[in-house]
Amino acid sequence: MLGTSVRGSCARHVGEGPSVTPSCHHAHVLAELKRASQALADGLTDADPDLVTTAQAAEIVERASEVERQAAAARTLFAARAAQSTRWRTEGHGNPASWFADTTKSSMGDAMATLEVAEALEVLPATTEALRQGDLSFAQVRQIAPAARAHPEAEKQLLEQAAEGSLKELKEACTTVRAVASSAAEEIERYNAIRRDRYLHHFTDADGAFRLDAKLTPDAGAQIMSSLQAEADLIFEEARKAGEREPAAAYLADALVARVTGRGRSGGGASGSSTTIRVDATALRAGHVRLGETCEIPGIGPVPVATARRQLSDTALKYVVVKGVDVLSVCHVGRTVPAHVQTALEERDPVCVAPGCSVAQGLENHHWDVPYADCKTTSLSGLARVCAFHHDLLTYDGYELGGGPGRWELRAPPDADPFDTG
Repeated sequence: MLGTSVRGSCARHVGEGPSVTPSCHHAHVLAELKRASQALADGLTDADPDLVTTAQAAEIVERASEVERQAAAARTLFAARAAQSTRWRTEGHGNPASWFADTTKSSMGDAMATLEVAEALEVLPATTEALRQGDLSFAQVRQIAPAARAHPEAEKQLLEQAAEGSLKELKEACTTVRAVASSAAEEIERYNAIRRDRYLHHFTDADGAFRLDAKLTPDAGAQIMSSLQAEADLIFEEARKAGEREPAAAYLADALVARVTGRGRSGGGASGSSTTIRVDATALRAGHVRLGETCEIPGIGPVPVATARRQLSDTALKYVVVKGVDVLSVCHVGRTVPAHVQTALEERDPVCVAPGCSVAQGLENHHWDVPYADCKTTSLSGLARVCAFHHDLLTYDGYELGGGPGRWELRAPPDADPFDTG
């Protein structure tokens, strides 16, 4: 087998150079790889797809997929050990990943991912064995390894998911496992890491098309997609009446342009949109997600329990509280501030209420006294207007706003940087 174990009674191969005798495992694996490679090369020399039946072609694809999985297993299993050699340096590479990318003719990202998976496999025996047996593709093990390494108790569950479901379903399961936290603070810190790395890049592709790439927190992504979908639905309806039909993705692209340029059919903002948050009752009580629980925006991904309770202030919220397969309650939460309250709020708080801040543009409403998820009200006394920077501190970094109108205080958490309040 291509994935033959490198562990056994034979001496383990260590070191480099011609004076070192290869271990019997090394010799066996290398011989098998050379034999398989030569046999495949010989078989493809005069191969003509038009000379086989469709059934034979399908069988060839199946067998080739098996060989591909085995080859990927061998490459992955030996990657970490190869990275310990001096080959990358003697061949002029700056690091093992660069050598690996050049050797495998892959991208640096794929090379680094393979090395990370290889390292994770050292503590995942069940996943390693499944990879050796050819039961996992590299795409599958790339999803499983980091999730199971973080939560070894979920390894068996993820391997079962890989055997029974699609790659998309496996990816979703791994994402859910990786969202598990030991505390609300850990959950928020993971979320904050995403927020710190947020970006939006644009570039022009080879066809001259304008392209976008962005990294955002899941709740921000949910707001964007909810708003765009509401706009896209209106565009689709107009197109349907006109007898036109284009892909759904095309209508979303049109919706993005319409929203950003202010020419949306339903006006600006997130009018007409809604977002559903699905959360386990036990996670809601504990304040964070544990293994087997979830707090997620369907179609988007996991969000911290604290963020789910405090964010998405510009959309209509639908909380679905579950216990296993049972729905315990559904709560539709509309956080739109009545017009007369909003007018009074803008008059009272013309600038950000954080002491020393004079920002007047882009202010956001903040439930300073009692979180909206608890009070379910939008009274003037419970609201304050803050800038985006201070709103982030209040939402994600443990800061609290106190004192009330005319005597506002921004209270920092005990471990806060004193220069981080603006």
